Amino acid sequence: TLQTARTKFPENKAVLMNLIQEFAQNTEYKAIVPIIDEAIRYEPQNIELNYLAGYSNETVGNLEIAKKYYQKVLQLNENNYESNLALGLIYLNDFLQNEDNGEAQYNAQNLLLKANEIRPYDVNALKSLSLYYEKSGDLAQLDRVKLLLNQLSNN
Repeated sequence: TLQTARTKFPENKAVLMNLIQEFAQNTEYKAIVPIIDEAIRYEPQNIELNYLAGYSNETVGNLEIAKKYYQKVLQLNENNYESNLALGLIYLNDFLQNEDNGEAQYNAQNLLLKANEIRPYDVNALKSLSLYYEKSGDLAQLDRVKLLLNQLSNN
């Protein structure tokens, strides 16, 4: 019904937003990618839309585009946990694949630490930091993170 409405009323913001919401609920990220920019033009400061644009693009493999949307979210709210973690994970993956990539290492560390600062006991951020410290050879920090992860898993 929404797709039919979108065909009949291509300029209707409400139809577009509802269609994107429906696609997101059904995890149809590939369908979101071609239409999300139009929604963001209506609401450029909308953190949820920008994050969804980043996540959708990341899911379909458009990592450079995803990075731009996650960075936009962080410009709007530097303490957004989800975007700090998502962007940190993209850079961590780059660093894990190429340990000589200093930019990826720097960005992964800063973003993952920021995510950890926002939610100190979140297991996803801690596990990511554990991978980072293991790859970078920072054994003192690795031990600290592993100890915290062990404490959290015993609770």
